[in-house]
Amino acid sequence: QGDVTLEEVCRSFEVSPPTARRDFSEIVARGSAEKVWGGIKRKAGTTKTPPGGDIIPSDLRETLHSAEKARIARAACALIRDGDVLIIDGGTTTLGMAAEMANRRVRILTNSLLIALQIDRLRTAKEGAEVFLTGGQLYSGSALLVGPQTVENIDSYHARWAFLSAGGLDSDGTSNTNQLVVECERAMVRRADQSVVLADSSKWGRRDMVRASLWSEVAMLITDAPPPLPLAVKVRIHVAPN
Repeated sequence: QGDVTLEEVCRSFEVSPPTARRDFSEIVARGSAEKVWGGIKRKAGTTKTPPGGDIIPSDLRETLHSAEKARIARAACALIRDGDVLIIDGGTTTLGMAAEMANRRVRILTNSLLIALQIDRLRTAKEGAEVFLTGGQLYSGSALLVGPQTVENIDSYHARWAFLSAGGLDSDGTSNTNQLVVECERAMVRRADQSVVLADSSKWGRRDMVRASLWSEVAMLITDAPPPLPLAVKVRIHVAPN
């Protein structure tokens, strides 16, 4: 497929981030791939499926479906007005919101170090985005802050919007692989007037271990194609334009 992220490998093969990183290092050492932000990707001139069936990934967040994710992030940012308070969940699609939001007059609470650093790096306006980090335990390999302290801190805020990532989408709602991550996402839903899920169409039909949210708890799904299956309850679906 050309590239893959650490998150995708952990989810697809049910391995830990340290295991996936070791595998990535071995593939890079053999010359089959090169490290990129968020994972690894195939080197130019190598075959699509290397001898031995190695998986060719991508390292800390340059990911598959990048064009679709960029469209979804832009559509999410179009909802936001100056002065809004928003919560942004960590994820490869929500990360795309950072560039659009860096110079907007908004306040952003996030549990993602990547999103916070990206906004700080890109902010040039004097009155750009204010960023608040949730605090908490750093979840290894993800650049996410999670745990009881994170949940407690989220619960002390109120936001107009919560923008959420998802590991899987099914007829009932969204799911993810990690209980600590999901607990933070549930807190974000509680503390926002409206919750919006950002997920590309490759997530449909995946049901990860932990239920994150039901469609009845979500105001909108922003995606790149109409759902391939009926949803248990009606939810507003916005297909991001090209």
